[in-house]
Amino acid sequence: MALDLETLDLSAVDALSTLKTEQDQLSERLKTMAQRRDQVSPEVFARVHDDYRRRFDELAQQATPLKLKAGEVYRSLKAELEHLDAAVATAAIDREEIEFRHSLGEFDASGLKERLAAVAERLGAQGTRREKALALKARFLAVVSSEAELDIDDGDTARMTAMAPPDGHSATVIAVPVASPPAGDYSATIVAAPVPPTPPPLSTVPTGALPPQAPAQTMAMPAPTPKPTKARNPDATVVFRQGRLEPRNGDAGSVVQTLGLRPVSIGADAACDVQLTASGISKKHVEISMTRAGFQVRDLAGSKVVKVNGEAISERVLVDGDTLSVGPAQFGFRLM
Repeated sequence: MALDLETLDLSAVDALSTLKTEQDQLSERLKTMAQRRDQVSPEVFARVHDDYRRRFDELAQQATPLKLKAGEVYRSLKAELEHLDAAVATAAIDREEIEFRHSLGEFDASGLKERLAAVAERLGAQGTRREKALALKARFLAVVSSEAELDIDDGDTARMTAMAPPDGHSATVIAVPVASPPAGDYSATIVAAPVPPTPPPLSTVPTGALPPQAPAQTMAMPAPTPKPTKARNPDATVVFRQGRLEPRNGDAGSVVQTLGLRPVSIGADAACDVQLTASGISKKHVEISMTRAGFQVRDLAGSKVVKVNGEAISERVLVDGDTLSVGPAQFGFRLM
């Protein structure tokens, strides 16, 4: 059944648009603050910076369920666009086939005109519908930093493979709120099945424990069968936090990049998620990907211009608050 483009639920998109406007304003203020850091005392800078960051975190939390809701609708829209693209391609093949059959003398000019008109009518209706679908797609993409934010669902953001604890039992990692970090911060608590105690072996029964007339006997019980050790559970659940890269100078641009399950690329190529224009930057210079240890940054170009907190690196797991430098561009890494 074709998707009804006229009644598509855009409520989440409209709400995200409002949130993104405020987030963009905060990002711009944070960028301006970095440039004017020396104009105020450290206490004032920290107070204002923390206020903006706290509000940014609140907006990010509000946006998460909206992105999941918008993502469901967006995936349906993408499927409809793929169907329309295929229909347009089929119409082009049909037209070519009609013209070829006409050249072979299968029908005259009148038949050619009639058949081409039917294809043109079908193509026109599909083209109009495709244009509307593309306009809707643009509305969705305008409220997120990247399309990947709409392609991630609840299962993607909440499930990853967990390592089994030392005792060999499968582990379930449950997100538990902690008091000290900012709202939305979670720690992972591993809950493992307890190991049943091994019963002590029965020793020789003393003679005095038997009736006087019975001779002393030795009663031995078979040793308990050891329980098989469970292998690592591939379906173990782990909750992880998204991250983001915040531009800290003009060379890094002005867009805050969200980090999730999909690897994020940084480089000079327009196809990169974060495009840098400074000299000495390779087409695809850096990649940041999610690992069990956290977000890992890799210098794909093997250069000395990728640094974390001023130290040149080839590969490093980022920690909340780190400063990532790619040439002259500087980014702040934060966990959400």
